[in-house]
Amino acid sequence: MARAQSRKAPALTWASVDVLDATSIAAVLPGLDVLISGFQPGNAARDFTDTVRRSIADRTVYATAARALLKALESQPRTRLIVIGGAGSLEIAPGVVRADSDELLHEALDQLGLPREYAAAVRGHRDALNVLRTSNRLWTYLSPAEEIAPGERTGRYRLGGDQPVLDAEGRSRISIEDAAVALVDEAELPRFVQRRFTIGY
Repeated sequence: MARAQSRKAPALTWASVDVLDATSIAAVLPGLDVLISGFQPGNAARDFTDTVRRSIADRTVYATAARALLKALESQPRTRLIVIGGAGSLEIAPGVVRADSDELLHEALDQLGLPREYAAAVRGHRDALNVLRTSNRLWTYLSPAEEIAPGERTGRYRLGGDQPVLDAEGRSRISIEDAAVALVDEAELPRFVQRRFTIGY
């Protein structure tokens, strides 16, 4: 079961939600304009190794979460959904998706220092995107840059669709801080409804 923590802050109300259960999600939807899902098994901030282990254990969990989110939105069809997913489903060349190739995916995981078994999670994110693509709900899927890490908040970034945004050195990269800016920008000014988008410098 995947649950969010309950806590309160000024002007914020946090609710405990089981992202794999449509009824649980639907209970918090009334009054929401936008629901943002950053679902990942475990808590990577506290225990990254555990999150990797859980992500590898069941690649279907991402698609299950996507189905539950879409089912919940049936009760609130005007609520927008933004799902933060992965970069492995981006096309690195026309029609070539890293998640579809063991060789390409293993090469990328090696460069990132992740175990090759993490390919299951990358493909799980791709499967969740495919679930969303069959829906007529107001969904958006954010594929971050291939390299995303803590850095500087510049407020400057470029947008893309199904192909990674590359910098002058040919790298697909973004800071977590600028990725957050892009996420909030899309929430406030929707440009990619029923589409995937990506970001980079």
